[in-house]
Amino acid sequence: MSWKEKIAGGFGFGTAPFAWHRPDQDRAKDAIKAAKAEGVSREEFAKEIAMYAGKYIKSEHVLRERLRQDGAMFDKLWKSPRFSR
Repeated sequence: MSWKEKIAGGFGFGTAPFAWHRPDQDRAKDAIKAAKAEGVSREEFAKEIAMYAGKYIKSEHVLRERLRQDGAMFDKLWKSPRFSR
């Protein structure tokens, strides 16, 4: 399974926040680890998260707030030294 395919697991379900619950965090970490192993940039991964959330959230205001929240969690997980190359 590619890193892009693994991103969905980090959401639990379509409208859920990224890596909100422990099982979602574990799946998000797995996706990040796979992406880093392939040399994917932080920006490319973040773009995929935003596109995934945008498929399910149609309100611009709600999407903006969700992306802010998802971005904070993503930053925390991406910077984790356990998932560096």
